[in-house]
Amino acid sequence: MNFEQPDPFQQKLARTFSYTTTAFLIGATFYLFTSNLLVFTHRPDWLGTLMLLLYGLAYGNMTYLMTRRYLRREFTFEPFSYIIGLIVIFPSIFLIRLKGDVFPTIQAEVIFLAVIIAGAAIGCWKGRQKGFLMFEELQAKQQLEKQQAQQNG
Repeated sequence: MNFEQPDPFQQKLARTFSYTTTAFLIGATFYLFTSNLLVFTHRPDWLGTLMLLLYGLAYGNMTYLMTRRYLRREFTFEPFSYIIGLIVIFPSIFLIRLKGDVFPTIQAEVIFLAVIIAGAAIGCWKGRQKGFLMFEELQAKQQLEKQQAQQNG
């Protein structure tokens, strides 16, 4: 059996699909495992503030890692890196709205959603910067290897 190498468009499509499903799965899994901790986020003391910050950091970190990893290789739809953050937070938003009684007031829900959206946006922004840097380093390394192979060969 002889398999052909997929063309660049097919590779872009495959990478985008796999990152979409992975981002959705990670976001849903994180929400499901930490949903019992949401009651602490709307407390008016320092513990509530700390929990909000931890949620923002967690969503920012997940988005950072996914965006960085997506952009460090070839065959990427560059605009998709902006959407990764939305895909990660979508399960949380959907499940909070579906359940309906997670937060006692609409203000607490809006504050929580604003914090995770801001965390995801910052993670996406920093992940894009790092991903582009890693891609440039990879390209330079490959170029150096080509030059060394030409000199040796």
